[in-house]
Amino acid sequence: MTGIRTTLHFIGILIMLLWSAVLLYFHVSGRVAAYLPPDGIFRDMVLVAGIGMAIVALFNLFTTQADDGGCSSHGCDHDHDAVEKKAVPVPCQHGHHPGPCDVHDHAHHDHGHDEAEHGAHTHEEHHHPAGCGHDHGHDHAHDPVNCGHDHSQEHHAHHSHEHHGHGILEESGWLGRMGAILVLIAPLSWAAFHTPDRYSANAVMNKGLYNPNYSDQTNADKFALRTDKPASMRTAPAPTPLPTTPLPPPDQYKKAENIAKASPPPPDKAQSFGSFTLEDLKKQVPQSKDGNFILEVPEIYYTAGDLEVQKVIQGQGIETVAQVLPEKVNNENGHRLRVFRLMVQCCAADARPYSVPVDFGKKAPEFKEMSWVKVVGKMTYKKEGDQTVPVIEATAIEETAAPADAMIY
Repeated sequence: MTGIRTTLHFIGILIMLLWSAVLLYFHVSGRVAAYLPPDGIFRDMVLVAGIGMAIVALFNLFTTQADDGGCSSHGCDHDHDAVEKKAVPVPCQHGHHPGPCDVHDHAHHDHGHDEAEHGAHTHEEHHHPAGCGHDHGHDHAHDPVNCGHDHSQEHHAHHSHEHHGHGILEESGWLGRMGAILVLIAPLSWAAFHTPDRYSANAVMNKGLYNPNYSDQTNADKFALRTDKPASMRTAPAPTPLPTTPLPPPDQYKKAENIAKASPPPPDKAQSFGSFTLEDLKKQVPQSKDGNFILEVPEIYYTAGDLEVQKVIQGQGIETVAQVLPEKVNNENGHRLRVFRLMVQCCAADARPYSVPVDFGKKAPEFKEMSWVKVVGKMTYKKEGDQTVPVIEATAIEETAAPADAMIY
């Protein structure tokens, strides 16, 4: 292996070890939990891929000095003349070089001179082409390398580059090689150290934080408070798409009126799913020592689509842990905040915010955007526009630690 090939070989090993280290780091540090759900094979595949890349890199490292399979920078051991000249290669008969030569037969008695004269002749006087296959002993000047070959260095170079490339790092110049190396390591390195593990406030807003459709029952089967979910709730067909107004540019999200008008909610479609009692609620939902029902935000969100659950939970004490942002819809007097949780279906890229307003009946307290809070209050439902909106009338709110799983899966 030449010096350049050895250098490029080690560079390739280092790149693969870098990729392996990043994948293993995300798994061991737990950062992978911010991007992939725990069910399925996604998280496991990150670990498997990291280990696999490390094994391949180490194999390449330990076999660096292995034979190249007969290839070198001058090409491989091929018999070119046997194909190009259609001649049968046989050992040279000169006694000074054992190489393949063309077979040609000629007799010295045809030259019309005697043995003495023949001894005085030179090779040029006979004009033999590379003089192989002779059964006489006069001295010839032959090329000891290309006996019987019309095989120039140019052909060697052409053959080597035409048939023995080993990838972009070997076939490119150093400028191209450096570009390829940067493409392989720069984006991955930047992502490993600078990719955030959580959504920003603007990203959550852009995902529809302020225009929820409380009558949409698409995922109600996962969060419905009743144990005997009706078939209509279990299957929950996707709602018929309604005309929407295109969302305004991100820089206009500072204006609450633009957010409120961005996507008009569909008409209220709360349904009756049969009998549901307070005893059913107590069987289904845990309670705190103060008797408050401990609910997740998506569970509160989906009560807006079930009339019987609304009647039971209306006025009941509840508490929930969620992230907080300022309220920018129906909040002219500044009495509200909005709490939300992000739910992931496949990966963090498809996360969807489930949100409900929290009303304090007076000026709402200030919290850092996206911070985690524990809200205690009473559950109410208010008609706002064409929707029935679940609203928490807060009696207490405090900052709290984030749960083990920041996203709901």
